[in-house]
Amino acid sequence: MSLHLKVNTYSPQVAYTDLHKLLLITKLSHYTTKSFAAHEALGKTYDALNELLDDITEKIIGYSSIDPQALVIGTVSPLDPQALSVYTMNIAKRLEEWAESQEYCDIENLAQELSGVGAKLKYLSRFK
Repeated sequence: MSLHLKVNTYSPQVAYTDLHKLLLITKLSHYTTKSFAAHEALGKTYDALNELLDDITEKIIGYSSIDPQALVIGTVSPLDPQALSVYTMNIAKRLEEWAESQEYCDIENLAQELSGVGAKLKYLSRFK
């Protein structure tokens, strides 16, 4: 999964799609893991993401006045918890950089919180 979009090509619709794709990948990863510890960590991550996603999406819509288009996510595959934590932190970084470029301080803060969710998953997934 490539995360190499530049900030200037990032848009409210891309953020909206990224966040929803992340949520689906997290839930799928939660369902398919064979480790109880990973299952629990992914469940907690999904809950935290679901709450954050709503806050971030509503603020993006409020600032940009976009009418979110249909999500075109494509195929979603589960990731192991370590890979998912890195994926989460990369999305958070892109979102934070975009929000900073738009001077959306509250979205920057939420993006930092999203990064923290990824870091916590990385920590929790160390336990087998």
